[in-house]
Amino acid sequence: MDPLVEVPYEQWPVLQKELRNLWPLNVAGYYALYTNINYSSIKEAFQFKVFSVFGDIKNGFVATSTKGASSEYIIFSTSEDTKPLEAALIKTKLVKWTELIVIDLVSSLTLKALDNVLPQMNLSLWKTGRVKTYFLDKCPPNTYLAALNQDHIQRVDDTWPYKHEGSYFYFSTLATANLAHGIFLAKDHKLLAWVFLNEYNFICHLYCEEEHRRKGYSEYLLKYVINDELTKGNDVYTYVEDHNEKSSRLFDKLGFANVDDGAYMFIQK
Repeated sequence: MDPLVEVPYEQWPVLQKELRNLWPLNVAGYYALYTNINYSSIKEAFQFKVFSVFGDIKNGFVATSTKGASSEYIIFSTSEDTKPLEAALIKTKLVKWTELIVIDLVSSLTLKALDNVLPQMNLSLWKTGRVKTYFLDKCPPNTYLAALNQDHIQRVDDTWPYKHEGSYFYFSTLATANLAHGIFLAKDHKLLAWVFLNEYNFICHLYCEEEHRRKGYSEYLLKYVINDELTKGNDVYTYVEDHNEKSSRLFDKLGFANVDDGAYMFIQK
């Protein structure tokens, strides 16, 4: 029996959870499974299959795919101990070691395992392209993103420097239209920071509670809203008052260009 045992498609989400034991080291393996779980056309076109090590997903996995004439593999361990994985790679008939193969998404841990395996099999590397893995977590630690609801509007209105008789209704209306975004503390769901898109679709009322400032929450939340608008095919714009240097620096940092010097006006006869 081959030491690499095919994992049924229904078990791939379970394997994803195991990959989180080494995070973010295994981010590539996690999202390789994610794509092939959610896009069946990709899975079928490239004949993507997943195999556990000695039938135990706690030992890691090897996945195979076919792209043209070449066979491609990705290899991930779910623990620091790669000995079971190494033993399986040496004994398996699944990997076509006698041919030129491609191993992609090689983490530093997988690289160490292969460094141990290849000499034992009298194999040599034809080419190694070294890469750095850059990672951006979906949220700052212990937080999550969500839309604001009506329970949050009083606090939003209280922090608005231009609060007036109709401002509560104003923010309530925007929130009802799903134009209010917040970042929350995971343990107690406390609202930490928020930002709105207004009736003219520009970014407004970016605010972070004072005790949670200088932790990157506002910038992360702003990036989320910007990326969401860009994904929709929209340009993104905002207005910053001349004296608000902190916000100006933030938008400069994010690559915004100051294209005009305008104003807002109150006129009375």
